[in-house]
Amino acid sequence: MTSPARVLQRLFNSLFFRDSVMDQDIDYQELLQGKTLQVYWYLLTKGELGIRDLQKFLAVSSPGTVSYQIKKLVEAGLVSKNEQTDKYFIKEEIKTGILGFYIRFGYKLIPRFSIYIIVFFSGLGWLLFNIFLQGDAYLLDLNNLVFLFFLLFGIAVFSFESLRIRKILPE
Repeated sequence: MTSPARVLQRLFNSLFFRDSVMDQDIDYQELLQGKTLQVYWYLLTKGELGIRDLQKFLAVSSPGTVSYQIKKLVEAGLVSKNEQTDKYFIKEEIKTGILGFYIRFGYKLIPRFSIYIIVFFSGLGWLLFNIFLQGDAYLLDLNNLVFLFFLLFGIAVFSFESLRIRKILPE
């Protein structure tokens, strides 16, 4: 059953984006769940893999299970097969569900909150550098104490969120 919002979205896209390569009938949120998400995740993080490699990573007894999941991803246009090596690779990267919380650097997926932690640690480093140069009076200034509290609070919150996101990885 198609919702009115979905119908309006298709109408809008057909009017303004005639050459769109994305198939609007595919619900990626629904597709990328369970074993299918695990297969997609391993392809994102490991590169080109064959059916047997994926079977080993997923600890599945039957290659048919992996083939079924790969077939779903190929039909959705997310994965393609290298005919020369008989291995599969990511054709299109989707940021939906848990994948939306990660940034990809090569074959590494890191929580995007980690970027925020780096920014807050840089601010803390700058504050500590100025304290070293200007002495304790610099730290005892109310503005700098508020800034220090803000930095420490940000580091704590984003560290907690990064660890929480890492715990719900597809396994």
